Amino acid sequence: MTTTSPSQETLWQAALDGDRAAFNRLVEPHLNELLRAARRDIGYHRFMKDLLPADLTPEELVGETLVRAWYSRREKPEAVRLRAWLLGTQHRVLQKLIEREKTNRALWAVSLEAPLPPEPLYDDEESFWEWYQPDDITKWEDVFPDDVPLPDEQLADEEAIDRLATVPRQALLLRDVHKLTIPEVAYALQLSVAETVTILREAREQVRAGRQAED
Repeated sequence: MTTTSPSQETLWQAALDGDRAAFNRLVEPHLNELLRAARRDIGYHRFMKDLLPADLTPEELVGETLVRAWYSRREKPEAVRLRAWLLGTQHRVLQKLIEREKTNRALWAVSLEAPLPPEPLYDDEESFWEWYQPDDITKWEDVFPDDVPLPDEQLADEEAIDRLATVPRQALLLRDVHKLTIPEVAYALQLSVAETVTILREAREQVRAGRQAED
């Protein structure tokens, strides 16, 4: 007698109901991609001096991402695929950890006699991890006349891509490397689709211009 594996929808519903094993089954196929993204992003932020080598490892980032994904799983919009949601969660987790490390270093740098710092922006865990959800995420077609991904040889040029600022760089990687839809990229970066399209266009132009200047 053959048994049929549960569908993705069945596993997700089980995860929503509290089945951690079902959640693990769903996220396991995406762990390698999350780890590759973590290595690339942490390397970038170390180069930018946002992180020190001792602050965070790629494995720690992926682990923290999965913890946050589990606790916020009921907030995932139906229009966003699990893989895209995990990559977006990891981006958000990394930015929050960078902010936290910067704050910690700033606190160590001030005198104990200095005035107390202001209250944190988020006073509870729920609001700290609350996602911004663009209203247009399900209203835009995922086809744009000027949405032409960079060719593989330019995507392989990490140095050129890493010259971009954080948000354009992340938009470019999520769209052209990880192949997320534009609404998914917008969701991950807490932007509107229109803003995301503009950022992608400008990021690609910067990479192309950098390549032409080197040739």
